[in-house]
Amino acid sequence: MFSRYNEGRLMRLLIPHLTYMTKKTLYRLLLVSTFLTALILTSQSSYAHRGEKTLGVSGGFATYNTGGYATVYFQYSFAEHVRISPEVGYVFRNNGKSGFGASIDMHFPFRVAKAFKLYPLAGVTFNNWGFKNHDSMSRGGLDFGGGFDLYLTFQLKMTVQGKYSLMKDTGGGFFSIGLGYVF
Repeated sequence: MFSRYNEGRLMRLLIPHLTYMTKKTLYRLLLVSTFLTALILTSQSSYAHRGEKTLGVSGGFATYNTGGYATVYFQYSFAEHVRISPEVGYVFRNNGKSGFGASIDMHFPFRVAKAFKLYPLAGVTFNNWGFKNHDSMSRGGLDFGGGFDLYLTFQLKMTVQGKYSLMKDTGGGFFSIGLGYVF
């Protein structure tokens, strides 16, 4: 076993140019990453199965108006690697623009590790943007992007997603993080 003295000595030998504060930050980062790795590896859930449903909320950043947005989503898995994900959301007013959006995306998840899945997505979307001068603009388009799911328990998963909505005049990226109830 290493004593605290030997750990410090080893750290000074391996990384001699770091300040004490940086070393302390490295120790904290190592502790947090070890905890998260243990959480992922010991999670009870493994992967989606046919018929799995998820209802959740997410929030994030919209690039068209550089503001925040919130969505409610539902997911239904037809098979282990195919699911549909309709969602409705609101983009909060920023830079004189706010919007309502509805999307139907197809996700194609594949398991990378126990309780962790990556997925590409593609779908259709509709956005209605309202402007400060009471004008509005409605557009339909296509979504493409990707994300990952981290199953925290059998009934709770965290989703991180990024997608680009390709449409005339109002296209932009949507980046979000959310929590969903799996049933």
